[in-house]
Amino acid sequence: MEDSDRLAWHRAAQQSFAGVLAGVSTAQLDDPTPCAEWTVRDLIDHVIAGNLRVAGQPAPGPLDAASMLDAARDSAAVAEATFEAPDGISRTYDLGIGTVPGVMFLTLRTGDLFTHAWDLARATGQPNDLDPELAERILEMVTPLLRPELRGEGRPFGEAQPCDSAAPAPDRLAAFCGRTV
Repeated sequence: MEDSDRLAWHRAAQQSFAGVLAGVSTAQLDDPTPCAEWTVRDLIDHVIAGNLRVAGQPAPGPLDAASMLDAARDSAAVAEATFEAPDGISRTYDLGIGTVPGVMFLTLRTGDLFTHAWDLARATGQPNDLDPELAERILEMVTPLLRPELRGEGRPFGEAQPCDSAAPAPDRLAAFCGRTV
């Protein structure tokens, strides 16, 4: 797998999230999501904060509905520019789970973005049949990374959930990342 592929998949995951975000109404911001403790607003804030974390920037705090689209777009550009820099995926990053290589962080961010696009679509009644080819690539990348010590209560990822192997790739990825499909 080439670094250029990983960067392209990250950009595509950012675009998937942005596409679903564009369909979110202000009235839906307090609705629940498949992430049990988060509302739609919380999930959007999490994605924006995660993008900014790539560049070592602080989270902006809760955003109003009018600024969310711009903040998501701007934070996506920050994350993309950081990962695409000459040392963007060769350096290490300090995360809550420890110090990780850039390529691992890029992979985790890509999976996080795409899975949260699925979450957001599900929470807001939009189609969650996101790009199946991209979902397959992401599932291949994240499968070896989501070890048991990263899953469960109080950890970044939920336990993998059952999902029919014939289900669409976005659903299988969501289930692997702990969502009930």
